[in-house]
Amino acid sequence: MSTWAVVLALVLAALVGLLLSEALQQSTTEVSRGSAGSSAETGNAPGKNASGLPVVTESTLGAEAQRLVASGTSFQAPATFDVNLCLRQQGVSDAPIVMEEVEWGADSGQYWLIVHGPNERDSLRANGGIVEVTVVRPTCGSEGASADETLIWNGSTKIGSV
Repeated sequence: MSTWAVVLALVLAALVGLLLSEALQQSTTEVSRGSAGSSAETGNAPGKNASGLPVVTESTLGAEAQRLVASGTSFQAPATFDVNLCLRQQGVSDAPIVMEEVEWGADSGQYWLIVHGPNERDSLRANGGIVEVTVVRPTCGSEGASADETLIWNGSTKIGSV
């Protein structure tokens, strides 16, 4: 094999590598933006879908949890969703603080985002702190539903005082 062929192959491999790197960067930019502890005023809050539900991704959960705790709305679970049973099915012993129906990511499915923790909302609004966030399917808490089938995402995020 000639030297030119080897050099050409190396240059082409480098170009393909750069193109793939750039494509990966572009495809993950939206996911890497934001901070789990950002406030709702940072402009990093989720958008809304056509039916008015917030569209939440893993990168916007912090801002959405902050908005929900800061909003001052009262906690009202719908009659068709047993939030306490759902959290027990997930192995969570914390009390629910607030919840909201959301669209998770790009699949356009409707889910429940539940913010829960050992602190009450008034304490969180005054002092901030760490809250747990669980995203579940609407079937969570129903008879025969398993935790593995209904859990979409869970983790924690830091929120600031209001």
